[in-house]
Amino acid sequence: MAIRLMKRQLVNWWLLLAVLVGGATAASVADVSGYVQAVVWISVSLFVAMAIDLLLMLDGWTRATDRLLPSSTWRPATAELEQAGRNTLMMTVTEKNGETFRLRTLGMPALIREVLARTRNVWVVGPDKNGWAVLVTPGLHSPLGGKLEKGKARPANPVLPEAPITGPDAPAADDFVVAGQAKLKAGATARGQAAAGAVILLGVLALAVGWLLGAPLIGAALLVLCVVGAVPLFLAARPLAVWKPLPELLAAGTWTRLPATIDETWRPNARGYADGSAEVRLPSGQTVAVKLPLVSCDVVEYTRATGTMWFAGMPKPGSDSAIGVPGYPLADLARL
Repeated sequence: MAIRLMKRQLVNWWLLLAVLVGGATAASVADVSGYVQAVVWISVSLFVAMAIDLLLMLDGWTRATDRLLPSSTWRPATAELEQAGRNTLMMTVTEKNGETFRLRTLGMPALIREVLARTRNVWVVGPDKNGWAVLVTPGLHSPLGGKLEKGKARPANPVLPEAPITGPDAPAADDFVVAGQAKLKAGATARGQAAAGAVILLGVLALAVGWLLGAPLIGAALLVLCVVGAVPLFLAARPLAVWKPLPELLAAGTWTRLPATIDETWRPNARGYADGSAEVRLPSGQTVAVKLPLVSCDVVEYTRATGTMWFAGMPKPGSDSAIGVPGYPLADLARL
């Protein structure tokens, strides 16, 4: 699922690059000043250079994943994370048979890095003949990528946990990883709207520059493109407002684990989320229906596998609660 989403995003990025290069070419052949052409081409060249470097790395990994996953078996291993530079994270993978290899990771969210620093457990396939490997950490569906590091090992510092590990008997809000995920989700709508605003602001800036340099039509065209691009960003951010109360709901108390059954009609979207429902049995023996807006596939699969669901505090019929899994970057909303 995560691989399909990444492939779709790669296609979108390649299309964006094509549009940018096409726009720059149009500016060159149009009857505009040399200053406009220079600004356009310098901006596009810088963006294209950075984007192509990233896209080629991601494209290589997704292609390797397509080859590795159907023909390989997951192998248990331990992983030691090392910071080998400001933006370079290395991983030393040791398999059960003692074989060891070092990978340069493709980018790892901070909360997943915290989980790996604590647990050090992964499942791995590869590396393939080109050095690509795919890893997953138990409890999370999103795969991690890395490429075999060749040559002399560079100096590195071990990545240690950033916060003390709390157990299920501690307040849910004190769980560094869950609370961090709740905070990220709570700000999803604001970030999406800010991104849409930034795109529109970029279009306004392009219009102003075009006007000053004698190319108002090109500036207006860029503004229209920016507005068109901002609309889906804004619309996609609106449903995510359901996550806004998660940090506050985590403060309801310690974790409570209750028997639960997920409605089997739940089907996730490309990002691994969808509205769902479940039945939860309270300590009193009462069974209540629970709505799960935009619940993640990780929480759903955990509930299916264990027959239980973790609540922050004791859930009450007619109220909202935060749900998740202690120690993992999982936080969702439950409406009883």
